[in-house]
Amino acid sequence: MKVKCIRLLDHEGNEVASSPWLTLGKIYHVLSIYVDARGSRRFWLDCQQPGHWPGNAEHQADCFEVVSTVVPSNWRVWVHQSSALGVSPAAWQAPGFAEALAEHAPEAYPIFDRERRVILGEDP
Repeated sequence: MKVKCIRLLDHEGNEVASSPWLTLGKIYHVLSIYVDARGSRRFWLDCQQPGHWPGNAEHQADCFEVVSTVVPSNWRVWVHQSSALGVSPAAWQAPGFAEALAEHAPEAYPIFDRERRVILGEDP
């Protein structure tokens, strides 16, 4: 799945003129989708800089238009007890993976990168 940035919003949903994270008109691969209990949608985008540890690049879905609806083969739906739900690679849903990635655990990066490459490769 790919999206094109069509507006820039701050964390409160107000339109802003610039962003250090997003570029108007740029197309991004979506690595995962998160929907909270209120229905607010966020996309985790592939904004990885070469040689840098992956960051949490989640952005409000209202900033984007969908330009490709290809659903990666490694995505699986998950539901949280808080009624939040999402889709992401099954390997990223393993207990402790998110924490390991956030803590830069060396064993987490190969898992992240493998699944990221599947997503990018299936919708070039």
